[in-house]
Amino acid sequence: MFRKTRIFGGMLVASLMASTLALADDLSCTPPPADPLVELLSPPSCDNCAETRLELDELRAIQRNRTDAQAKHALADYEISVTRFLDGADIKFDAAAFAKCKPFFDKFSEKTKSAAEHAKDAFCRTRPYNLANSDLKPLQIGKNSASYPSGHTTYGTAIGAVLAQMVPEKRDVLYARSADYGHSRMIAGVHYRSDVDAGKLLGMEVATEAFASDAEFRAAFPDAMKCVRGALGLSPEPTQAAAPAAPAPTTAEAPTAKH
Repeated sequence: MFRKTRIFGGMLVASLMASTLALADDLSCTPPPADPLVELLSPPSCDNCAETRLELDELRAIQRNRTDAQAKHALADYEISVTRFLDGADIKFDAAAFAKCKPFFDKFSEKTKSAAEHAKDAFCRTRPYNLANSDLKPLQIGKNSASYPSGHTTYGTAIGAVLAQMVPEKRDVLYARSADYGHSRMIAGVHYRSDVDAGKLLGMEVATEAFASDAEFRAAFPDAMKCVRGALGLSPEPTQAAAPAAPAPTTAEAPTAKH
């Protein structure tokens, strides 16, 4: 029975790959406007640098060893949304109730998208599967944006930090999910580790800036927190026993995949 399940899982992943794999367009980067957040990032290694070759070797090893379950999880993580973030962490919520919270997160995601796109255009790094003689087979190829930093990781880290402030009772799970969301991009074969690490740093800076200086975000946060906690079946306010959320780690290894 187990063998049949494995075979079916492999066929499913192969089918998904065949249906979504597409040829990438030539990479084209537009000079971005000045963005203080981008200045926080160090330039990535060049395409022919030894560091890049080592990172490419790591992705090859991940590709050889990834399981059907990991591939399926990473494919699902191509979706950038707060509901996918929660689903991937196995955090249960009332979908109808959470729909009322989404406008807050949709607005916030514009910040993560803008920061990531500015950084991508500034550094214009080639995706690992587009390097000359690359033998990587990514799970899916969409629009050929630049590789550095990972936009998914930027989003996942920022959203995880915001949710951890709303639901400190689950902060460890949320921070682990942020790391997992970024690691899915390596499982998928579309980002180097340094892309993911840069996304973690950028995402935390986006969240920190929002809490520190975005008056609209700060004004909307209390109601959004009550909305999220209600959708998760929690009291409107965190209990005193729940300590304030600490800053999310930006360089921690992704947790061992359970998927």
